[in-house]
Amino acid sequence: MPPAATNATLVKHAGWPGGRPATSPARQSICYSVKNIRSLVALLAFTIASLTLTRAADPLPAWNDGPAKQSIIDFVTKVTTPGSPDFVPVPERIATFDNDGTLWCEKPLPVQLYFALDRVKTLAPAHPEWETNEPFASILKGDLKTAAAGGEHALMELLMATHTGNTTEEFEQIVKDWIATAKNPATGKRFLDMTYQPMLEVLAYLRANGFKNFVVSGGGIEFMRPWMEQAYDIPPEQVIGSSVKTQFELRDGVPVLVRLPELNFNDDKGGKPVSINLHIGRRPIMAFGNSDGDLQMLQYTGAGSGARYCLYVHHDDAAREFAYDRQDRLARLDQGLDVAAAKGWTVVSMKNDWKTIFPADGITATDILLEPDATMLQHAAADNARLLKEYSQGFALDATHTPHITMLQCFVSTTNLDKLYAAEEKVLAAANVTAMKLEAFKRYYIPAGGGLGVAGICAKPTPEILKLQADIIAAASPFNLRRGTIGAFTAGHDNSTLDAAIIGYVSKFEQIGAGDHFNPHVSTGNAPTAFLDQMNAEQFEPFTFSPAGAAVYQLGPFGTAARQLKEWDLK
Repeated sequence: MPPAATNATLVKHAGWPGGRPATSPARQSICYSVKNIRSLVALLAFTIASLTLTRAADPLPAWNDGPAKQSIIDFVTKVTTPGSPDFVPVPERIATFDNDGTLWCEKPLPVQLYFALDRVKTLAPAHPEWETNEPFASILKGDLKTAAAGGEHALMELLMATHTGNTTEEFEQIVKDWIATAKNPATGKRFLDMTYQPMLEVLAYLRANGFKNFVVSGGGIEFMRPWMEQAYDIPPEQVIGSSVKTQFELRDGVPVLVRLPELNFNDDKGGKPVSINLHIGRRPIMAFGNSDGDLQMLQYTGAGSGARYCLYVHHDDAAREFAYDRQDRLARLDQGLDVAAAKGWTVVSMKNDWKTIFPADGITATDILLEPDATMLQHAAADNARLLKEYSQGFALDATHTPHITMLQCFVSTTNLDKLYAAEEKVLAAANVTAMKLEAFKRYYIPAGGGLGVAGICAKPTPEILKLQADIIAAASPFNLRRGTIGAFTAGHDNSTLDAAIIGYVSKFEQIGAGDHFNPHVSTGNAPTAFLDQMNAEQFEPFTFSPAGAAVYQLGPFGTAARQLKEWDLK
């Protein structure tokens, strides 16, 4: 169970408390078995087989098989294969993505416009003149049609009034607070849950193949940066957008940047290639858009030498999202369709090429785990009783806090859960899991914020359990989406920072919680860190235990094994 404080804390939880020892217990355990040549050879052979399976897994499972999906895979393959005539060195593997309508939903209105409308309501008490001045008067009455009649001038006035007059840090916090709970009025879903799962997979696929992904959007650069890493795993320095002018000031001796009500740069249409040259300094080899506002970015990308790839997302699925193109006012795709046809660019039909649209549409955050035997349960229950006596607000070991050893956490399409169960059942049936002997050798805890810690009992990783974990990961790989939203959990935290932390932990579990980073443990409760320090200072009597069963749970808040989905009796 990962703690819920920060990404750094979550990563620490996946490793060893107090920092990694110079030689980790995982390495020690393998070293202890060096004399057993057969086991070592088998483990190495399995590792090679696992890597082969991972590479062979479908990198774009939310895409239907067809020319669009295959064009992405074929292009990435040829530019990343050494010896290929189209091979591109890693530093030159640049991909640019529009945001609105390409990476997340932009209807009925662009998300930043909803933000501006909400800001008008928030700021209205300090601006009594807005009751008669347009477009604010109509916005406050809920008459968006009249407000929109003012055209680009009214829109610019709206944005300047709602996005400026504060420092960059103040504006960043305002955006973070709003985006954490803001919902699309047409669907009732959070905007953050309306990113496109197929495009999230493209981003992850490109990253895994040495690409650096940039967002190049007409949206405000400082509106996008606060949440893009959470949504797309794209850091702020790889986000490019429109901007207002800023000014350096000293406020009470503190240096700040103040946002001024004056446009600095409009990152749309022909502005996109200009900003790419200014901010990136390399011409992209892949570009993705959805409207005529992205045409110049795709043209600029396609005009470079060597292998080039341009793709348009075509919104033609009124049933699952929205259908619009040539006649749309805000996101017209007209000229772009004609140019794409003439140049042979890929045009993705959302209706025909995408199996699913949004991540929350049928994705489950899963925990594939081992259930410990009575010996471990007795020790865990004893520690839990002590912790609850000290800190009654802590969690008890019960149906929503099931004692377990996590082997893998991952996001899986709900429709593929039965396939996941079948694949893992074969692994467990072949492993003779209940015959494994594990040595519990220490207590530990992870700081969880507020002076509290999440406690547990650690077991030494053996070659057998390391191999089992590798088997489990390989079996799950074809179904592991490696990205999801908080909607995949039984519940969220009403806190965007905590949501982002747990999503990031599950997304990257294979890198931070497996193999040499595997820390097999059973969580036992939580309590103030001062008390946990006392417990950890006590002499720990090692004991041996075995797994008694295995199960798949849906993850809950803070990464708990909250709801059982499948259980196997390994006896």
